[in-house]
Order: sequence, then structure tokens, then C-alpha cells
Amino acid sequence: MRSRRLALLTAAACAALVLPLTTAAAETPDPASPSDPGTPGAGALFSPQLVTVRTPSSAARAVLAGLGLDGTEHADPDVATVVLHTEAQREALAASGLTTRVDIADLFLHEARNNLANAAYAARTKRSPLPSGRDTYRTLSDYESEMRTLARRHRGLVKRITLPHVTLDGHAVHGLEIGHRIRRAASGQPTLLMVGLHHAREWPSGEHTMEFAYDLVRGFGSDKQVTRLLGKVRVVIVPVVNVDGFDLSHTSGGLIDLNVLNPLDPSDQVLPIATQLTPGFAYLRKNCRLVDGVDTPDGTCAAQLSTPAGFSLGVDLNRNYGMWWSGPGSAAALPDAQAFTAGILDPRYHGASAFSEPETRNVRSLVLGRPVTTLITNHTSGNLVLWPFSGAPDNVSETGRRVGIARDDQALAELGKRFARQNGYTPQRSYALYDGMGTTEDWAYGATGTFGYTFEIGPTEFHPPFEDVVDQYVGTGRYAGKGNRAAYLLALKHAADAGSHSVIAGRAPAGARLVLTRNADTPTWDGTSRARYRISMRVPRSGRFAWHVNPSTRPIVQGRERYRLEVRAGGRRLGKQQVLVKRGERVRLDLR
Repeated sequence: MRSRRLALLTAAACAALVLPLTTAAAETPDPASPSDPGTPGAGALFSPQLVTVRTPSSAARAVLAGLGLDGTEHADPDVATVVLHTEAQREALAASGLTTRVDIADLFLHEARNNLANAAYAARTKRSPLPSGRDTYRTLSDYESEMRTLARRHRGLVKRITLPHVTLDGHAVHGLEIGHRIRRAASGQPTLLMVGLHHAREWPSGEHTMEFAYDLVRGFGSDKQVTRLLGKVRVVIVPVVNVDGFDLSHTSGGLIDLNVLNPLDPSDQVLPIATQLTPGFAYLRKNCRLVDGVDTPDGTCAAQLSTPAGFSLGVDLNRNYGMWWSGPGSAAALPDAQAFTAGILDPRYHGASAFSEPETRNVRSLVLGRPVTTLITNHTSGNLVLWPFSGAPDNVSETGRRVGIARDDQALAELGKRFARQNGYTPQRSYALYDGMGTTEDWAYGATGTFGYTFEIGPTEFHPPFEDVVDQYVGTGRYAGKGNRAAYLLALKHAADAGSHSVIAGRAPAGARLVLTRNADTPTWDGTSRARYRISMRVPRSGRFAWHVNPSTRPIVQGRERYRLEVRAGGRRLGKQQVLVKRGERVRLDLR
């Protein structure tokens, strides 16, 4: 930790040197003018801004949507927050007639100040209250190293997993599987899945995901609740879904790679233009998809993302999932004036097809291959707990299907409110934020029945000072000792609760493999995303089993659906049958 603190102090010194140059290079917009997002000085380079826009009516929201700006997750029925990346975007917003307020006039300058705050926090903090004790944001290599270390030191509890699809820039995506006797074959336990960093700039979403892994490891054997639950549940943690994007965002976000320390600057001068351009990827949202259907040559993503912060390129991974894919709140490849989208340049671009991106296919493989009964996908910001669906109930798809309210809305809301009592967030259906179809939790719920939630961590920033990340996890004020840590433990408890999912129990040949399959298709806006749900377990030596699964009938299907259950041993199928099981129900079978 000493070497890291030295590096941070060096970065702080560099930032202190750069800040006045940045300020001199570009006048920051005047935040006192509530109706104008600011006007840079003549000849100045434009620095991205965080701007709040009043949207008190559906007409105002439609006008804002039509501008194709980079929206954040911080919104309510009367206002929305956007990032302006270019002077042209600023001018378009000013000309729209919408009332605006500049919250952060220069995000690059703000980034520099945050880095100073982070360095100061690390310098005065020997060990933070986080389970890992960290005092700084992790890099991609930190995540990778820590996952390897946890798996090596706790072999009976932690297993490192590699997801099946490498990213467009050639990175493998890793995660952790945590549970008692984790190296043994699954024997019917339910799964809690937690993921972070779908959006590259949302660093706290990865931090909290990783810290929960540390919490479980530290608590096993010392905390009765954690020990008991890890004997019942397997937890899968993927802290960084969008590996390519996060690596670019964090590398750019740290001022240590400014020209102060850049060997490519032969003049040894700190150029204001470098201050504004070098950290541009800090606010990257999307992945490294440059051309639909064409792989990115490994290691070339950074060189080819030439627009401000990579704003115009890539796919929004949280619009690429197969439930309601291409619906309202996402953007197609071509601009659509009627739908108020800006085409492939839109920050909400949903990709060429559902699951066109390796990152979303990785998450799909986890959900379709395990009995995931509870899912948390972490994001920033807005201090929100969200559950399905991500589109207004009255929306009707091109195939004539009405979105409606989730079948389990009452139970989803009840659990969401319990989460909120721990972290102080606002609990609500996802569409109350805005239409944003094609999301993780909508698809997981529609395809398998898992209770899926989005946590929007923190009030306003994509990656605030690290001390704020600590506070959000452990809780402060009236939520001291609670925070997201307590909310995540509730999610773990919910994953184990047989009353919230289903159980198939009974007797079968010892050592036999039980295989459960069914249709997992979901409706897109203009068709269907095809999928197959397939999970398996090993029958214990006793010949008795209890298999925690989701209901056999998908919550998007009218009528009843049955699982196909096979009994296999020695490469042969010993038997098969259809199984109907409802939420909260326990079905008993004799498969001998």
C-alpha cells in the first residue's frame, strides 16, 4: 500500500500543477445562468459538462430525447441530467428552449479535483472501513490480481471463473464463485448473481461488487449469518462486465497519465490541450464496438475511439439484452425523428441485435446456466433501487404486445423497499426513471423469473471521490452500519429463501446428474430473442435432493409452462418427466 500511496501523492502533485493550466486554457461556463449551459471563451476547447434539464412534461422529455444527448441515470419526472461532450451539443441544448442548470461546468477539471481528494484521502487513511481496507479506486489489474488472490487463499470457499466470451479488444472476463465447499459439483443450491461496470465510467459499481466478495470471505466462519447463508447459496460476482471500456475510463481518469508523466511529450511541457484530451475516456459509457458485426483488432480500441470520451461509438450494454430489446429508451443504428433518437451516435445505441455484444452474452450464460434466484446489477448514480420493467406499462411493441406491470410486482416492490431501508435510496419501478428497454434485470426476470434489481449508487456522480464510495457501502448518518453492505446481505438472504422461488425435491440415484431445461425466449420490440434455460445438479450420496430453482412458468407467459427434467448417469439417460412448479411451491418427486 505504501507504493500505491506514493503514486497517488505523485498524481496529486501533478494535478496541482495541471489545474491552473487547465483553468487558463478553457474558461468554465457560468453556472449562475440557469437557462444556458454556458459559453466557453473564444478559441477555448470545450470541456464536458454535467447539466440538469427541466422536463416537466412529456413534450419536454421528447424534445430532450430527440437531442440524442448522453443521459445519466439521475432523473425524476421533472428533471434529467445529461453530459454535454461537445460545443455542438451545448448549442443544440441551448437552442431547444429547455431550462437548464450547469451542475459541473468542467468535468475534466472536476476529475482533477476528485483525484486530489482521492490522493488526500489515501494519504490520511491507513485502512478504510471497507472489508478490503482499500483507500483508492481499483484498476483493471487490481481487480484481476485480487480475484486470483482470493481464490488461491480460500480454495474451499472461492473459485475464480472465466466467462465464455472474450471482449472485442481481446480481454478475458473473470469473476468469482463463492460458497461452502465451492469446488464440489452443485447440489441444488440457489445462486445470487451480482455484476458491476456495465457502463465504463461507473467505477463505484465495480467497487461495491468486489467489496461484497470480501465481505463474504471475511464473514465466513466468523459471522453466523454469512456462514449459514454461504452453506445454502452460491454467490457469483462479476465486478467488471465492460472490461474494455472500464480499462480506458480508469486509465484516462487518473491524472497520472497526463503529459506531466507522459514520455511521448518530448518537450517536457504540460500542454493545456493535453489536459483536456488525455483524460477524455474517463466518461466513456459504452463498449468497444466500432462497427457492427466487425471485431475490433485486439489492443486497438483506444486508438480508434476518436470522438470525445468515445461518446459516439460503441454499444450501450444495458440496452443490448433480449427483453424488450430495441424498445423505447434505446436507439437504433439510424436516426429516427419520430422516436427521438440519434442513431448509432446515440449514447443509448442498442447494438445490431439482442445480445450482439460479448459482454451481454457473458451475463446471459451465467443466468441461463445457473439457478439464479436473485440478481443485483450495480450502476451509478441517483440513489435508486429499481426493478422491472424498464418501459412504461402502456407501451405497445411493434408486434402488438403491451409491456404492462411485472407479474410479481408486489413482491419485487416489497423487497426493493427493504433494500431501500438499508441504504436510504428511493425504491421504484425502472420505468419511473425513464424508458430504457433492453436492460439486464428485465431480461433476467422475463427469461427465468429471477428477482432482478438495479442499484444506482450515489447521488449525482459517475465516479465521485473514493471516500463517498466507502460511505455508500458502509452507510453514514441514519444509515450508519447499514448502507449497500446490508442491502446486499438482504439480497443473499432472499436468494436462499425458498418461499421466494421454487423447490424440486425427492429421491434419485446417488451420484446421478439431474438436468432441467425449458424455453427462455423473451419478446423484443419487433420479434423474439431465442434462448434455452439449462441447469444441472449432482444427486448427493444419500440419494435425497432439494433443488432450488425459479418457477417453471416464465412471468411473461400466459398459462402454464413445465420444466423438462432428465436423470442421467454413466452417459445414459435413465429417465425424464415434465415438472410444473410455482413460486413458493415445493414439488416432491421419486426419480429412482
